Amino acid sequence: MAGDKDYADVMEEFLKEIVKGRLDEMDIKIYKLLRENGRLSDTELAEKLGVSITTARRRRMELQKKGYLQVIGLLYFGPVEIAYADVVVKINLQVPVEDVIEFIKECANTPYIYEITEYMGNYILLRFYERDLERLNYRIHRFLHQRKVVEDYQIHIATWTPKAWNKTLWFRFDENHKK
Repeated sequence: MAGDKDYADVMEEFLKEIVKGRLDEMDIKIYKLLRENGRLSDTELAEKLGVSITTARRRRMELQKKGYLQVIGLLYFGPVEIAYADVVVKINLQVPVEDVIEFIKECANTPYIYEITEYMGNYILLRFYERDLERLNYRIHRFLHQRKVVEDYQIHIATWTPKAWNKTLWFRFDENHKK
């Protein structure tokens, strides 16, 4: 619609609001540029920001040192046709906290679990991935079945991720998209 702000403008305003007091405008620009292309050199980053290479490098490194920014490679499972599922695990509150911590550490060191998110209450999300659905199902049940820490779990097979990490990936129904 004419006069409406585009998504990028709305997203930038939202991001500025939620990080107010923690990140300034240049920090947000660094984040956005590296989100779009994590392989940008400090020289390219400086050119796009209109600052010196030293300033760009110092600001990027400070964001990384504080743990605010991590430049990572992303394997997008959809086009590679890897099966993945979100598993919502209900933690048994009758077990000692130490056992829960050990379980989370084990999850973190398990190669077929690539994401762990703790939710308020007694839930943890584990994202599993595997070559195909049969193996995925086997891995999930084998890993979680009959653990005292796990009260229950629900498997949600993912079929498509059009947006992740605040980045639009691709739309499978887009006629312009070439797989």
